[in-house]
Formats: sequence, structure tokens, C-alpha cells
Amino acid sequence: MKLRIIIGILLLTGTMWTMDQIMAQPFAFMDTSLTDDERIDNLISLMTLEEKVNHLSSRLPGIPRLGVKGTRLVEGLHGLALSGPANWAVRGKGAAPTTTFPQAIGLAQMWDPELHQELASWEAYETRYLTQNTNYKSAGLIVLAPNADLGRDIRWGRTEECYGEDPFLAGVMTTACVKGLQGDHPRYWKTASLMKHFLANSNENNRLINSSDFDERLFREYYGYAFYKGITEGGSRAYMAAYNKYNGIPCTVHPVLKEVTVEEWGQNGIICTDGGGFTRLVDSHHYYPGLPEAAAGCINAGINMFLDRYQPALMEALERGLVRESEIDMALRGTLRVMLKLELLDNGAGNPYASIGIEDTIRPWTRPEARELARKATVKSVER
Repeated sequence: MKLRIIIGILLLTGTMWTMDQIMAQPFAFMDTSLTDDERIDNLISLMTLEEKVNHLSSRLPGIPRLGVKGTRLVEGLHGLALSGPANWAVRGKGAAPTTTFPQAIGLAQMWDPELHQELASWEAYETRYLTQNTNYKSAGLIVLAPNADLGRDIRWGRTEECYGEDPFLAGVMTTACVKGLQGDHPRYWKTASLMKHFLANSNENNRLINSSDFDERLFREYYGYAFYKGITEGGSRAYMAAYNKYNGIPCTVHPVLKEVTVEEWGQNGIICTDGGGFTRLVDSHHYYPGLPEAAAGCINAGINMFLDRYQPALMEALERGLVRESEIDMALRGTLRVMLKLELLDNGAGNPYASIGIEDTIRPWTRPEARELARKATVKSVER
């Protein structure tokens, strides 16, 4: 019925569109001339409750009924990880060696943000290629990088993933990595940079549940500084909450997520749990009596992407009135805003990254530019 009305209006106004053109853009959210908020409003109004709940998953499933494409998270701290024992590639689809650069702690030793941005841009190119090339389609467009935590203790098991203990250097390199991964196009991103792990996740012993305790000045000038720069200067609109507590409150549901990163720093995209972070609110932190209460707590705190199996608990929370559908709608806005930037809601007209892996079919990690970049970064990381 709606389609007939649209066709009738077009005929009355004398607009000459073909049926293919009409069918290619049946929903307002696909219209790139609208504002982002208008497009998101329209899409949310068309989604069922089940579709809304499912779209809080780290494996964004897309909405085939509405022509919305999905994507997933990939690891990429020093080059895209898409093979090896961690099995990052989608099962049954093509793994790939990809170009590997020095680990992040080595990249920090380059003291060269311009080169780091170039490396991240190459990584984003390979990620797009492996997401879009028909021989693979095994990657995803949301990259878990950089690690903006500070390496304050060498006993921390993830020291090699970060840029060291200096907040200024970490902020500069975080910003460079974000800019390289996302690109400089005004509308679209090459990939989305999802920083981790907010906040102060650099203790090893009991790091799933311990509390990192410090004052406001240390938050602003030390532990939170690289995340602040990644958001406000780099342009990242995605980060992962840490497992640990911060001043006695689990980071997954800490008020600082909304009160500082959203309301002060302008973060309006994805805030996700770490893997298992949702269930640990109940079985490790003992912060909530059950998973439905934890699910409601996550939504209220600003979480809009889960790395756990959360759907049954969130549906129960909705049924019990612990959280409202309107609050799910608000949470969805962040994930959908990132999807807009990745060109998952429209046909990609004008997106310079849409042709990667389609028009250029040479595997990027086999190209001489990749070897030259890896060699250059390796030399520079050890020569200072």
C-alpha cells in the first residue's frame, strides 16, 4: 500500500523514476540526504522488538527484512588477525595471513604517529578487502583496536598490546591509530575503531574483579587520557568497558560511561562489554542478584553491545519492567550511528571504500607496499 502511495505521488508531481529506482530505496533510512538522526529514527520505527534486542549483539546480524547489512568485530592491534589458533576467521570461510606489524608496545617505540596512522590505514584496507572480496567475506568492519590502557606494570598480561605507561604518548598513538583505521572521508569510515579496555585494566592479579582506585585527577590526566584523545581528536565512536571495578563499581556499569564519555567527551556510538563481562556482573562481581537485573543495569549505564549471550536475560528484564523498549531504542542509536558510518544502511553510493576487494582483486598482503611498510615499522621500532 505504501509503495502504491509513493508511486502515485511521483506520478502526480511529474517525477520520472524507474521502478528499479523506487524499489532500490523503499525506506527513508536509506536516503543519504536526510540527517543521521532522521535516518536512525526511521529505522528504529520499522524494527520489531526482537530485531532491536538482537542488534545489541557484537555479531551485528543485519536486518535482511529491511535490507540492512550486518558486520562483526575483528581483532587488529598490529595488523588484522584472521588466522592462527585464535580462529578469528569465520568458520568455513577463508582465513588469511594478512600483514603483521610490530606489536603495539613496539609501535609506540617508533615515536612516529604519522607512520602509525599509515600502518593502521593499511590494516583497514586489508580488513575491508577481506570483508568484501567474494573469495573471503570472512572479516568484519569493527576493529578491536587500539588498546588505550596504560602499561603501568610489566606483570600485566596485556602490556604488549598497549603503548606503554606514558599518557601523552599513549594519547598521541591512540589518536593516530583511530584516524588510520577510520580514514578521512567526511561521511564514511574505512573501518570503525573500537578502543579497549575502559578503564584502568592494567592489573594482572584478579583483573576480572579487582578495583582500580584513584582520584579525579588521575582519571583525567592518566588513566582516562588516551581514551579522551581517541574520542575527541581521533574520532573513535566505539570502546569496550573493562572487566575490573573502578573505585568499587564494575566498569561495565559505571556512571562514568555516560556522565563523562558521553555527556562530556561526545561519545555517541558503541559502548560494549568485554567477553563475559555481562555475566561476571552476577557470578564474579556479585553486583546484581540475577542476569535480568544485570541486563537492565547495562542498558541504563550506556552499554549497547554485548559480547555475552544476553538476549534471554534482556527479554526477561523487558517483561518485568526493569527496562523499557524506549530505553532499548535509545541504546540502539549508538550502534546504528556506527553502522551508518560503515555504509551498512544504504547502497554505498559515494563511499570510496565500497570497491575495496571488488575492483582491486590483488590480495593486499602480497603487494610490495605491505612488505615495505612492515619492514619500515620494524626497523623504526628498534632503532631508537
